[in-house]
Amino acid sequence: MAGTEAKETTAKQEKKKPTSHLLRERLGGVSKELTARHKQQQETSRKITKALRDGPKTVPEIAGATEIPAYRVLWHIMSMKKYGKVLEGEEQDSYFQYVLKEKAK
Repeated sequence: MAGTEAKETTAKQEKKKPTSHLLRERLGGVSKELTARHKQQQETSRKITKALRDGPKTVPEIAGATEIPAYRVLWHIMSMKKYGKVLEGEEQDSYFQYVLKEKAK
């Protein structure tokens, strides 16, 4: 009977924890590789945001200003556009310019 009570107590404790915490415990946490990749993506987004603070830029202009390969800049810009962080502007030399979306005050 003591074993049954222990299992019930453990089950009740697990129900209190968010699912993400339970999965992290069961799977051993987030890998160092994934953590490093996330950190790199955040740094890339910061560099792109900083470059766009100076005004509208095309993907090649952002790549030149940040020293990030154009294909990675494009990937991040499309992601930022999808989530409403940047807007597509006018076309310049067959490239669209991108500008940071102003935050609501």
